[in-house]
Amino acid sequence: MSGTVGEFFGGSGRRIRDVIWGDVPTDRSVRALLETDAMQRLKGLSQLGLTFAAFPRARHTRLDHAVGTYHLARLTLKRIVDTGAYLEDRDVQGALAAALLLNAGRYPYSGAVEGIALPGAPTFKELSRRWIEHTEVAKVLRNDWDLEPHNVFRLVSRGDTPPRGLTPTEHLLRDILFGSLDVDGLDRLVRDGRGARVPFGLVEAMPLIENLRIVGQENRAVLSLDEESAGCLQSLVFSRYLIHHNVYGHHALRIPTVMFQRAVQDAVQDEIVTFDKLSEQDDAGAFVLLEDSAEAESSTSVLMNRLAERKPYHLALQFDERHPGYDPLIRLRDDASWRRRVEEAWSRYLTRYRKGVAGPFDILIDLPRRQDFSVDLRLIRHLPLPGERNPVGWRSLSGMSGDDLTRFHAPLRRVTIATATENLATSVKRHAEELFTIAREVG
Repeated sequence: MSGTVGEFFGGSGRRIRDVIWGDVPTDRSVRALLETDAMQRLKGLSQLGLTFAAFPRARHTRLDHAVGTYHLARLTLKRIVDTGAYLEDRDVQGALAAALLLNAGRYPYSGAVEGIALPGAPTFKELSRRWIEHTEVAKVLRNDWDLEPHNVFRLVSRGDTPPRGLTPTEHLLRDILFGSLDVDGLDRLVRDGRGARVPFGLVEAMPLIENLRIVGQENRAVLSLDEESAGCLQSLVFSRYLIHHNVYGHHALRIPTVMFQRAVQDAVQDEIVTFDKLSEQDDAGAFVLLEDSAEAESSTSVLMNRLAERKPYHLALQFDERHPGYDPLIRLRDDASWRRRVEEAWSRYLTRYRKGVAGPFDILIDLPRRQDFSVDLRLIRHLPLPGERNPVGWRSLSGMSGDDLTRFHAPLRRVTIATATENLATSVKRHAEELFTIAREVG
């Protein structure tokens, strides 16, 4: 291991004080990357988004999260090297740069904006590529890290399909960053739980990392845990469930999010704001951009004023895929214009038949994002059970079948319906079956 990489593993005398992990060693190249506009923008992006109603003390930023992810990646890579696995200096440097840049392509209030399915909207993957390959980040990666920006982007790139031609080492590094180990999700779980002041984000990250091992399987290096970490893995799985259910899916967080989403969607479709312009902003800049661009009394203006005054919509309904109204609505997830037509059709129906008084944006539908809640980190048993072969998966450890896992995760994929007034919320509840029928019919 070279002296340069040794600095990443604690040799540097400079530190960043992190509220979760304590002192995080940094060297000159890390600080150069942190000083770029791409990383400084993350200072102004809230990690949890519009939290004022639900978790007002959760003020940590995406930059805080980036530093935490870098720290956990650094400890993980050190553990892997200490166990005797071979990683070249450039592999380590690339993974650490990628850890810092994992969320550089996020929109402001990304939980809202990235859920707007409109043609031509740049994806998170595309925005990540722009920030990494076409800004000063690229210069810093070449000059201070001796890395090719596109190779760092290959580690960061997330989407339906991974980049072509990934090497076994690149697969391993991506598993560390957001795959089976997922240091990105691990820091987010601990940091968001602490910020939201909830009692169940109590995951022990260090024992997970300290018990990591690499097992060769089908020409791949597979991340696995010694059996002593079974309890930590179970804690991780159930803590993730609880924070998704009680924080990320909380209606007091989802309702402001869907209000902001509709405000942005209407501004884009009215051609007063573009996704490209929005992607350059931090949270405050995006808020001002929408407020200043919107015409008075427009949907964007009204919604942004209510958000500024902290007057969120009211909860009408919240339900998961076990509810009969789920299927007519979840199909709207991939077409924002279709979702808006259903919202407007509901408002017209209730008003026309005197079942409620609703304007065209007084009923909003918040749909869950596609998420994979799989547990890919494997366990090495000292004494495998009959028929088992190390490393064993989560289903073997938990005793849960595929159907059990589907039922277990069902409450995390909830639809939320919000209304502008409390009376309208009552009307939506009363006439829900009729509204679901309309949703089936609107094309």
